[in-house]
Amino acid sequence: MPEALARTYARFVANLDYSQLPALAVDKLKASLLHATFVSLVGAQTAHGKAAIELVKEEEANPHGATVLADGARASRSGAAFANSKLMHATNQTDSYRMLIHPGPCVIPAALATAELSGASGAELLTAMAAGYEVEARIAGDFIPATQARGFRCSPVYGTLGAAVTTAKLLELDENQTVTALALACTFAGGTTEGPRVSGREMLYHEPNATRSGIMAALLARENLRGSETCLEGDAGFYNAFVGNNRGELSYTFSANPPGDGGPGATDLAQTVEGLGDRWELLHVTPKIYPTAGYNCPVIELTTRMRAAHDIAPEDIESITVEMNWLETTYPSPAFPNTDRRMPGVGSTHYFTAYTWTHGSYPPLRQRLDPGIDSADFDRQVMSLQERVEVIGQRTRGSFAPRIAVRTRSGEEYSDEFTGDELKWDFATVAARINPLFPQMDWPAAKLEELVAAASAIEGAPGVAGLVGCCVPK
Repeated sequence: MPEALARTYARFVANLDYSQLPALAVDKLKASLLHATFVSLVGAQTAHGKAAIELVKEEEANPHGATVLADGARASRSGAAFANSKLMHATNQTDSYRMLIHPGPCVIPAALATAELSGASGAELLTAMAAGYEVEARIAGDFIPATQARGFRCSPVYGTLGAAVTTAKLLELDENQTVTALALACTFAGGTTEGPRVSGREMLYHEPNATRSGIMAALLARENLRGSETCLEGDAGFYNAFVGNNRGELSYTFSANPPGDGGPGATDLAQTVEGLGDRWELLHVTPKIYPTAGYNCPVIELTTRMRAAHDIAPEDIESITVEMNWLETTYPSPAFPNTDRRMPGVGSTHYFTAYTWTHGSYPPLRQRLDPGIDSADFDRQVMSLQERVEVIGQRTRGSFAPRIAVRTRSGEEYSDEFTGDELKWDFATVAARINPLFPQMDWPAAKLEELVAAASAIEGAPGVAGLVGCCVPK
């Protein structure tokens, strides 16, 4: 009988050492850390971010606890992680893996709080992050579309597991305890797609609550209770619950036709652990610099590049065609699409394309677009141009790999496309992209520069105090 998946993952996590991390993985983790902590300072200026900070200070204040970023207050481990996750998620500028999971706001808050309380070194922080990112990404993988099609939002479902693994590593849980942490996380996971389907806002607290649940799973695992070895692939386990079966049968995939139209697809559960420790899925994580759904970010980037190459006035454009992966055009799932997002309107792909072409770029520090708050952006050129944007879903295009074609009224045609790898930024790129934003931040520029330096050298730091100190007022 093959070894249980949880056992394989637990052995990997328990034995993982910083020296085993390749240089590219270390750089990627530092990029994720810098991106998340920077975004937390942006999120702290939002109403949702401020409310999360005040809630935790009121309900879970602890002078000996972990630090709440952007505020400096101390709270329980879970409370601080909850607030910090909210800050990293408040403006929808988290990171993404395969479009629909966002490991950063689950893994990183759990890592920072536990590293701070345990006195872990910077290298130990990165090692725990590597464990959390890698295990979460592998467990999610090909199953993401099928999970969304069952009415579950993937990010908190799989993020609970990522937070649990990260915390387990920093708590120095042994292999058996890590199996239990995963088993508990499997039972604590949840979050539905009804909010994204009808534009409800409850998803704003999915990742923060998943982070809290994952931390609790690891803490409870210290009691040495026996968790189910087959918590993932068992007949009544995680995959059966969140995918619909434990046989690798997929109701939806990133590229295959849906049921009744040539589908469904299939995969092998065993492939999730193939090459574990040699092939690193965390390298494919994409930070989101713009405050919008992840699939709009490459559209904004590609439109920016095309606008710079072709100085065509919006009124001279006859049409813009945007081809994207079909799942990106049926968010949150083809089974439960949000029809508002498929039509021209503020927040749609049509809008971001039109706005970027009209203005030449899209500002990363804008708040989430809301007609009642940001009406100044509803200029006539953008509103007119978005009606001439057509968005087409293609099963042959990868995630974050749009193709854009522009046709002018005089008959010229121009096109450009992404491969899907353009936004998988390294540390230097993240630092270069956020640096121009420092003057716009309500945070001392010197401390932001110190944050970049602290994240850059975190592997040599004796602890996380220096990094955290850059994210709290003096």
